[in-house]
Amino acid sequence: MSRKILIVDDNDINRQYLRSILSDEDTELLLASSGSMAVKFLEEHIPDIILMDIQMPEMNGFECMRIIKTKYAHYPTLIFAVTGFPDDFGNSSFKELGFDELFLKPIKADVFKEQIRNLLQASRAQKSSYNHPLNLSDAELIEIKTLKELGEYASKDELLEIYKEFEAETTLELKQLESHIKSNNFEEILSILHTIKGNSASLGITTIAKFVEEIESEIKNAKKVDLENYFRVLLDLYTYFESNYERILNLN
Repeated sequence: MSRKILIVDDNDINRQYLRSILSDEDTELLLASSGSMAVKFLEEHIPDIILMDIQMPEMNGFECMRIIKTKYAHYPTLIFAVTGFPDDFGNSSFKELGFDELFLKPIKADVFKEQIRNLLQASRAQKSSYNHPLNLSDAELIEIKTLKELGEYASKDELLEIYKEFEAETTLELKQLESHIKSNNFEEILSILHTIKGNSASLGITTIAKFVEEIESEIKNAKKVDLENYFRVLLDLYTYFESNYERILNLN
């Protein structure tokens, strides 16, 4: 599961430990040694998860969480408290104060990894209907594993050019798709969708690829399909990609 995780802890050992147990090819990990640094990171990153220590100097975890929830309320980010803080509040009270989950130190690696995976999976499943305003993390928009693989063969500038070419081609294809939808030309509609799906999947733009696959399936299996509504959602997804991909590529 592609994911971007921000670890916020003033203790070097704690940060490195969490990094070591969560690191894999589908994960990008960001490390912040203070609450203010974490808030600064969010100006340029939209993570899936923030792992937040509570007892930090200058800005504690509660204060940092409240700032993030206020300033970046539109982010889909889950914020988990990871702390050795005495459990005076209890799990439910941490949630009442704004955290999505509480993990008490010492962390048991295997259990922790599984819980993190399940919580993120459940969060994504809850919003997977597309019947809501777009709210995607960086890792949902462009798959981290694919970016890493492409980065082995292309420089950052070359990678940016590849995505710009995708942008230009897909912009034209969407205009053609809109025209064919109006004329109910299903052969051309499926041909264009197939191209968009393949190109999106190759570049790790999985949200678009999966949604196009859903449209293809509906066309092939349903007697009546609201193509105009599907097209509006696809256009929204693509517009969101256009607005964010250069920022993401410049940071990876």
